[in-house]
Amino acid sequence: MIKFFRKIRQQLLAKNKVSSYVLYAVGEIVLVVIGILIALSINNWQQENQNKKLEKRYLEDLRVNLKRDSTILQGIYVEAINSSEAKNYITAHLRNRESNLDSLALSFGHQWNPYKIFSPSTSTIDEMKSNGDLKIIRDESIRKHIVDIYNTYELFLQDENLYRESTREIFIMAKAGLNNITDYSNEEIVVLLREPKLANTIHRNFANGRVNSVENVINECNQLLRILDEYSNELGIKSP
Repeated sequence: MIKFFRKIRQQLLAKNKVSSYVLYAVGEIVLVVIGILIALSINNWQQENQNKKLEKRYLEDLRVNLKRDSTILQGIYVEAINSSEAKNYITAHLRNRESNLDSLALSFGHQWNPYKIFSPSTSTIDEMKSNGDLKIIRDESIRKHIVDIYNTYELFLQDENLYRESTREIFIMAKAGLNNITDYSNEEIVVLLREPKLANTIHRNFANGRVNSVENVINECNQLLRILDEYSNELGIKSP
């Protein structure tokens, strides 16, 4: 094709048709520009299609991650409720020295027994950040929601670390004060709770605040799930 155009130019110059040559040259430039614009349009179209496919894949993966997070958080919430109620039972005993001690040993165990540790699913958001693909999600408000939930997770994990530290302190004192850390009676706990440091640590162990903390994270996680579900439906993406 290039040889063909070159041959035409040479023929025009040989015949001393300068005006025709100029017109031809301009026409050739116009054709080249049109060709470049067409190529750019095709490239942009292909890139846009690739971005749409990638957006759909990210949305599917994020929804899977968040559903897993929500399920785990629901389990943590149940544990948090039990620990909070157990703490309230113990603090009521410490205030009133209630004669009914049937649940004292069980409630005490809830103050330090192992509990679920939240480990959020971050594989998708990590991939998006490392590839610079956050803007693949075209809706700006949804992008903000996505970033916000993982910031919320980080703050929540900081709160969980504080709670974990307080339960570790209770465990250390319980282990030092009980003959058998896995088998103890209500009466032994009554004696153990006379230690002011232990009683104060239980008062300050964040169990009640943890209930609200877990609940807030669950609500934010589920809210984002609803937003992503609605957005995915608009894009024609089936629920994972």
